[in-house]
Amino acid sequence: MPHRAAKSVGKSFAYSIWAMLLIVSIGGCASTQSRTSVAPPPPGAGAKLAAAHKSLEATKRQVAAFYADLRAVVAKTDKLRSRPYWSGFETILLKHPSLTDPDKQADITPEVKSRLSQWSREWKTPWETVLRDYFQLVNRCAIIEMKRVAARQRLISVQAAYMAVVMKEAEAGHQKEANKIYALVNSLDKPGAELNSIRLNRLGLYDAAAQVH
Repeated sequence: MPHRAAKSVGKSFAYSIWAMLLIVSIGGCASTQSRTSVAPPPPGAGAKLAAAHKSLEATKRQVAAFYADLRAVVAKTDKLRSRPYWSGFETILLKHPSLTDPDKQADITPEVKSRLSQWSREWKTPWETVLRDYFQLVNRCAIIEMKRVAARQRLISVQAAYMAVVMKEAEAGHQKEANKIYALVNSLDKPGAELNSIRLNRLGLYDAAAQVH
């Protein structure tokens, strides 16, 4: 999923560069026209801009909701990691990847179960309980990860909507308006990059070092 998001960002960037070249070209042609002439408003640009603004506000709420969920799950994950026995249990999980997949519990070998039982005796804690707590966090992180990808894709869609308006304004010779809207498109690159930077770790959890806004 992160790879597809990064690929989409690359396409968006290439599209933006192409659009700017077109703006410059059209702007140059427009400058040769009479200074007294006024280009008519581009058909449909106002409605497209209003729709883009509305979509941006909805996207902001979606991104804010994702970060709120991220903060909550990171807090719960930190709480699990703060338990004195977690370090040893995490080592077992990393050594035996089948333990991290609820669908592969039947594949747990007697040797692994013996290691878990040893761990339970050492910490006087049922390993099944800790594994259950871990799975609950993994499931929650998986849901939040889907929200992250959805928010990122929607942000890309909003940028594309604004670029459509930029094109219309540029074609109509409205260089100032086109540049202003294009600046807004650029301003959305940062939150997009921040969403791209967030990753699940090898255990399917968000690290405490994840960018939590």
